[in-house]
This record gives sequence, C-alpha cells and structure tokens, in this order.
Amino acid sequence: MFEKIKIAFFDVDGTLYNHWQNGVSSEVILALKKLKNNGVILCIATGRPIEMLKQLRDLLNEVKFEYLITSNGQAIYFEDRLVYKNYLHPEDVKAIIKRANELDLALSLVGDDLNIITKLNETAIKSCDSVDFERPIEMKVDETFSQRVDHVVCYESTDNMKYFAPILKHSVMTHWTVDVFDFVPDNGVKANGIKKVLNHLNIDKEDAMAFGDGQNDIDMLKYVGFGVAMGNAPLYVQEAADYVCEHINDDGVARTLKRIKLI
Repeated sequence: MFEKIKIAFFDVDGTLYNHWQNGVSSEVILALKKLKNNGVILCIATGRPIEMLKQLRDLLNEVKFEYLITSNGQAIYFEDRLVYKNYLHPEDVKAIIKRANELDLALSLVGDDLNIITKLNETAIKSCDSVDFERPIEMKVDETFSQRVDHVVCYESTDNMKYFAPILKHSVMTHWTVDVFDFVPDNGVKANGIKKVLNHLNIDKEDAMAFGDGQNDIDMLKYVGFGVAMGNAPLYVQEAADYVCEHINDDGVARTLKRIKLI
C-alpha cells in the first residue's frame, strides 16, 4: 500500500511544530527532506492563516513544501502564490458578530488587509504571540459589518460553540485546542482543500496520506488513503485515523515514515 503514496499532507501545530520545544525537531526535518527526495509531494494543511506561518519560514525554506493549505482549507498557495481563496458567507459573519457581542466574547476577523478583534483578551494575546503573529487591532463591530472575511476565530472556551451552532447557515465550527475555535465555510474544511490539490495534480485520494492531531484534522484523516493521528492527539482524533504514531515529543512523524518504509 505505502509504495503507492504520492503526496503527504501535514498539520502544523502539534504535528510538525512542537509547542513544548518551540520548534520542529531536526529529526522530523531530516525525515521530510528524505521523503521529498524519494518523490513524495509535501504539503502543509493547517488551520493557521498564511500570516501565521512566519514562525515556520526556516522550515518552509529548508523543506520546500509544494502546496500550503491554510485557514482550514480556505486558502491554498502554490510556491507562495495564492491559487485559491474562499470567504465566509456575509450572512453568517453578521450573525456570528451579533452573537459574540451578546455574549461579550473575543472575536477575531481576518481578511484582505483586515486583522481586528472585538476584545484583546489573554487567550488572544498568548495565541498570537506563540505563533509570532501580529496582535489584531481591538475594534468594536456590529452586524452592519460588511468587509470580506476568510477567517473568524473566537478566542474563548469551546464550551461557547453551542451558542453559535443554531445560527450558522453556511458555516461550521472547528478547533484544535479547547481555548479557541474557528468558523469556516461549510465547504472550507481541510479535506476540501486537499481535494482541490489532488484534483489539480490528478492524484487519487487513496495515494495520499496525512498527519494531524486536532479536531480540525479529523476530516482530512478520514478523507485520504492513510490518515495518521499523533500520539499526543485526543482519543477521538486517534479513533478517526487509520494509524496512531508516537507523541510529537518522540518524533512521531519521522518514526512513522521510517516504519512504513517511505524513507
């Protein structure tokens, strides 16, 4: 089976980027280089928008991923050039803003030349600083807001997701930590971004593999031919995968690629 693998998709946080060690291990970087040299196409599939990948610039320059699927599938870059962009439906954006204001929740809106937040709370500050992302400008908005938005983040406990579920008509929610959750178009999850890349390259999904650790990785782990959950992933993510590798602290990505003889 594994000799048919032509392309591999990697989540960033908790999969490649180790927040316990503040970086990507040398062992994983070496494994990615070997995988690429063996003819496998390498792609990033992350919930981060492109602006939040500055922290990984050294890795991206050293390994040279062909495609970057960002914002949970809403934007795709090929060789640093934007080739696909999706936006949240304006109706849902207005509804999300209205509900967040009613609950006094910190809501961040990111779009073309847009990076604002309704309340710059401790979670938002910590999250932005941890990925070397410019802190959003604090600004009050209401349901008359009309700018295009491709990424909406609520920097609050995922317990609050239940308040938004009934009002969403064109969007879904996803998360990779219990302290933050995202809103994405219902056609904007990682699996849809992967599907677009595979269609463009004329590669069957059975010849693709993916590594991930968060709730927002479940759809892609189920979609590809071989989905690998990290050992540090929650149990419900592991149960959605075909295989569970070692913890990120134990270089799970590198060990798996060796074990299945792709490197």
